[in-house]
Amino acid sequence: MPDTPDYLLRIRRHRSGKDPLEAQAQTPNILAELVGKVSDARLTERPGPGKWSIGEILAHLAEDEIATAWRYRQIVEHSGIELAEFDQDLWAKIGNYGGRVPQESLTLFKLLRGANLEFLRGLSAEQWDCFGIHAERGRITVMDLAAHMAGHDANHIEQIRRILG
Repeated sequence: MPDTPDYLLRIRRHRSGKDPLEAQAQTPNILAELVGKVSDARLTERPGPGKWSIGEILAHLAEDEIATAWRYRQIVEHSGIELAEFDQDLWAKIGNYGGRVPQESLTLFKLLRGANLEFLRGLSAEQWDCFGIHAERGRITVMDLAAHMAGHDANHIEQIRRILG
């Protein structure tokens, strides 16, 4: 699914004025609090036709963290590298997001996010300015990507809150 202008604007609004690493560090705990006492049946129930369940959102967050880990590291290693987009709906299908155990997806997300934050906290000022050329978003630095991911998190947290009512 390509990045639409509406989607990118929503992500920018979510991340505005927030420290991206602090926001990213809070996400696993916020998610755990939101879904901790919710039954697996409720977590795997789709809110409507063609809409992801909370469990599918958690699986998406975990797998997106894998893609982002690769992007961070490729950008730092090869500043200026071209970054391919990926089709999140295809990943959901071939990754069987709907068949995954939601709490296992959350655990995977927590582990991957922790590793990415450790990597980011160890970067030099120069490394934060390394960049890639994203197929849809154009030039994106490590800092830009970290800020985007903080907004991406907030967008999905809001989505989960809406589903839970």
